[in-house]
Amino acid sequence: MSPFELLKPATLDEALKIIAAPDFAGRPVSGATAISLMRRAGILNVDSLLSLEGLRAGLRRIQVTDDGQARIDGLATLGEMEGHAGLCASHPLLPQVFSTLANPRVRNVAMIGGYLSHGDPHMDLPPVLSALGARAVAQSVRGVREIAIDQLYQGYYETALEADELITGLAIPRQPACACYKKVTTRARHDWPTLGIAAAFDLDGGRIARVRLFIGAATDRPLRLRQAEAVLDGQGWSAELGRRAAQAAVDEATLVPDSHGSMEYKQALLRAYLPEAVEQALQAPKPAARQA
Repeated sequence: MSPFELLKPATLDEALKIIAAPDFAGRPVSGATAISLMRRAGILNVDSLLSLEGLRAGLRRIQVTDDGQARIDGLATLGEMEGHAGLCASHPLLPQVFSTLANPRVRNVAMIGGYLSHGDPHMDLPPVLSALGARAVAQSVRGVREIAIDQLYQGYYETALEADELITGLAIPRQPACACYKKVTTRARHDWPTLGIAAAFDLDGGRIARVRLFIGAATDRPLRLRQAEAVLDGQGWSAELGRRAAQAAVDEATLVPDSHGSMEYKQALLRAYLPEAVEQALQAPKPAARQA
């Protein structure tokens, strides 16, 4: 690895001023779980890294409101989110996802802001957070804005973040009554997914309502399956409905082949596992009232 300068700002304002400077050509890092691997592989070479580790004390809060909404600071680790009783009760989909996301060592180091900024299309959380309608809080010297997670990703390792912005928070609305993440891997359960399917919806009189379906890993960004949603919306669940929704998903999604599988293989996975994701969402633990 080439040598680099490590910058250690003492405050968030200082960090934002550094990355806003016209001559800044480095990269901000929080847990550095991904950037360390990219530098070691020679994929990323920068003159400086801006460490956000010193800002952790004031940017690691996790809050859940009485109506089930969550606000998470950008330097909270995935492990802290996984271990937060209130968050796991209000959003029971999240502990399901964390149970197969990398391993405890990675989750205890990776921070949610840096994780979301990375832009790897194989990550587990982006399709899940997209299905939940979550928003990233992006901050710069120019101000603060929120970006819907399903609009954050623009392609392979490309995001809608401006060069001078940091993700300093995550806002997650109330979780719908039914939610599931179906992760399909070719090797160990905690490995990168070949296909990830996130489903979230409510029930009105036993019928599926306000459904949001997203897939990841088989596309260059989280992809919303609107035609499959249209098949499901307003209907009572049945195996035949699941087959129709799965076929609609296969028809509308352009899947990308990679080392995890061909396009045809991923289409077969989508056809097989989308009905399972919806059915498991119906049976999944329901959001609870605030506990912490």
